[in-house]
Amino acid sequence: MDVPYVVKWADDEPSRLVGLVWTFSYCLQMWKRFPEVISFDNTYNTNRFKLPLFQATGQTCLGSVFNAAFGLIDNERREGFQFLSESIRQLAEQHSICQPDVIVTDFDDQMKAALNDQFPNVQQQLCIHHINSNVLLKSKQKWVKGRSSSSSPDSSDEDKSTPQVRAELSPKDRQLVHAPTSEDIPHSYRGVFMMWKLVLFAETEDAHEKAWRNLCREFDDQRAILRYLHGTYMPVRAQWARCFIRKYRNFGIRVTSGTEASNNNIKSYLLNGMSHLYRLVEAMQDMMKDQERDFNDACAADEVLTAREYIGSSSEYLGELRTAISSKGLGLINKQYRLARKAMPTGLLEVRVCHTLH
Repeated sequence: MDVPYVVKWADDEPSRLVGLVWTFSYCLQMWKRFPEVISFDNTYNTNRFKLPLFQATGQTCLGSVFNAAFGLIDNERREGFQFLSESIRQLAEQHSICQPDVIVTDFDDQMKAALNDQFPNVQQQLCIHHINSNVLLKSKQKWVKGRSSSSSPDSSDEDKSTPQVRAELSPKDRQLVHAPTSEDIPHSYRGVFMMWKLVLFAETEDAHEKAWRNLCREFDDQRAILRYLHGTYMPVRAQWARCFIRKYRNFGIRVTSGTEASNNNIKSYLLNGMSHLYRLVEAMQDMMKDQERDFNDACAADEVLTAREYIGSSSEYLGELRTAISSKGLGLINKQYRLARKAMPTGLLEVRVCHTLH
């Protein structure tokens, strides 16, 4: 099997591998078909050389994950990420794949800088799951009990002068990351996180600013937490706040969980974490065969679902779209259609739809 790849050897030791990026024919096929949003994440313990494995993944029309490319680098510094991002761009150009509209990563400054160097016109987004988990953990660690706002020090070294408990997230805390925000906000580290989610998910910039002001006012006695949020996340809010990222074609993708799931999946094809590189590639080939089969099966099932849900006269406004796009896409169009019907005078929408289709 022909495996497109880019390799780098050490300058002072030509036989020592420092970087390898590769893909497969099925990956290229899916990457070319769905290039709009690409996520990057890494995992460990996949090979005897202890090289971290990076995966670039995308999302199909059915919402499932596909692998675009894989990479191994010998360090997680700027030079390693630079090779990784350069190689991804090179493979895309060699196979006439469009640049993504959005790249989703975790909060690694070195990786983000390397990706920005190679994809300067692509909007970067930060995984909101990573952000929320970190905000909750830091709020728990930095929370100071029994301190009023009038006694809160403003010096930048408050974190050093105030003993911090080495807190960890409990199972109840982790559930809070995914739970809807309650109207009853406790004055605790959990309350900080609940109000933070209002900042993150605000629909408009005005609502975003208002939510941030409310958080700062409510927890004015927790200056260490506020400084952490203001200094770490607010400068890059255009990469995570809903009111900003909704302007880009990300199809609602705001996390790297698909890539993380693929990281876990590849390990299920390996007997242990001490495989040589040839065995690692073999395992990925097996994974790609299963991924292709699963996608084909899902497409067949989706055709049946589409035919059943959109074959009636009430869906005639969709025209040939009923046989051209997935049920997920049709569902999104139908949702907007229903909203439009409610907002327009009776009969006017039908006239406009007929005019558009004919």
